[in-house]
Amino acid sequence: MAANPSLGETLAVLLARDIADGEKVIIGTNSDIQLAACNLARRLQAPRLWWISGPGGMVNPTRDHLLSTADYENVESAESWMDLPVMIDFIDWKVHFFDFAILSALQVDRFGNINTVVVGDQRKPRVRGPGTVGISALCGLAKRFYVCLTRHDRSAFVPRVDFLCGPGHMEGGDSRERMGLPPGGPRLVLSPLGVFDFAPDSKAMRVKSISPGVSLEQIRDSTAFDIVVKGTPPVTTMPTDHELELLRKHVDRRGDLRRKFP
Repeated sequence: MAANPSLGETLAVLLARDIADGEKVIIGTNSDIQLAACNLARRLQAPRLWWISGPGGMVNPTRDHLLSTADYENVESAESWMDLPVMIDFIDWKVHFFDFAILSALQVDRFGNINTVVVGDQRKPRVRGPGTVGISALCGLAKRFYVCLTRHDRSAFVPRVDFLCGPGHMEGGDSRERMGLPPGGPRLVLSPLGVFDFAPDSKAMRVKSISPGVSLEQIRDSTAFDIVVKGTPPVTTMPTDHELELLRKHVDRRGDLRRKFP
């Protein structure tokens, strides 16, 4: 039996399972979990997955360990490469090319809108984030996106984000389409407490599965809005020995996910 998976390994495996063969994805700079998910999916059910580094422009660099997607070392093993000005134009004009993006956030709200800019009053913020970068375009125009958070508390899962930079389902229902955005939006939100999707009609966040050892009451207490619960949510299926073996031998040989996200 493999050792128990860390939080980072678990999130990477859960994301990898939802990726289909032949899809196209863009990955940002500080993206260990996202990168591991994509490279693991390529080892499993999606060998023709096509991913590109947003900051670096490298396509499908092959490594057995995790590097920043902006690291120049990725150029050596990449299938192709675009320099930054071309990459920026590509993001601005070709976002609809991507099937999905995987994003982290300071805050996510009831309808899957995300905030990576500022927490609190913009004039005197409590926390400053990295900014919008290409997130507005990716959330607005990519066919779907995932939100991956390594904490789950009432400051991260909020009724309404303090700064809306990544449009999800906006105000719920069909408001995303009424505001001129294409269908899509957030597919899943993953956190240490569980996996969450969105109710088909209201588009409000819903419990899809609960992490082992976590209670529904714990999720409710850690969420600053009324999260939708339908029936008795199942326990999340944890990484298998096979998935962990591939992850640890071929994707994250140095164990960065275990070290950074225990």
